[in-house]
Amino acid sequence: MIEYFNRFHINTRKRVQTVTLDLNSYYKDIVKEMFPNAEIVVDRFHIIAMMTRAFNQTRVQTMKKYDKKSIEYRLLKFSWKLYLKHFDELEVSQTFYDRHLRQQLTQQGRVQMELDTDDTISSTYDALQGIMSCLKNHDKDGIVYYLYKNENLSFQMKETLKTFKSNLEIVLNASESKYSNGPIEGINRMIKQIQRTAFGFRNFHHLISRIKLQQTGLHFLVLVNN
Repeated sequence: MIEYFNRFHINTRKRVQTVTLDLNSYYKDIVKEMFPNAEIVVDRFHIIAMMTRAFNQTRVQTMKKYDKKSIEYRLLKFSWKLYLKHFDELEVSQTFYDRHLRQQLTQQGRVQMELDTDDTISSTYDALQGIMSCLKNHDKDGIVYYLYKNENLSFQMKETLKTFKSNLEIVLNASESKYSNGPIEGINRMIKQIQRTAFGFRNFHHLISRIKLQQTGLHFLVLVNN
């Protein structure tokens, strides 16, 4: 990477204002060396991805403590995607029938049932939701609050927040910056999915054609829906 960026004159590289990246320490060092005037921003996509991974590990670890026939186990085992959505976006009035719990519930009610049964899950969930909301609302003070509020958090979430605190400046930059690697990460995920579905491609040009075809199809669907 250094060899590649050195192809550009230093005066050109000094004009770069912002670089978004994940928390790989090597990337940060490369950016400081190659782009001396650039503001480093940790991508919001990776912040949320790290926290959701920590929460999911906590959920699975906690779930295994309960009997498989218990309501606590079923609360944690099923409908887990609800925990990863913004709490404010969960349905609060319309109910659905949860076949695992055998009762009618709203999405918020379903999540709240589990939060009421385990303090560690509840605190870890609050940290996840708090930082997600602060990033969405560009609230730097709120992020600092949740980073240092460690009561009853799971080990996995504490380690994640510890990583954020050791990179506090560039993490806080994420709350102010409008830039995100989310679209690029989405394209990378699409390409990996194409490769898995096809069990690989012998011909590189066939892969490129398949990617272009997929992109064309997505654009067509957007136009139709609009």
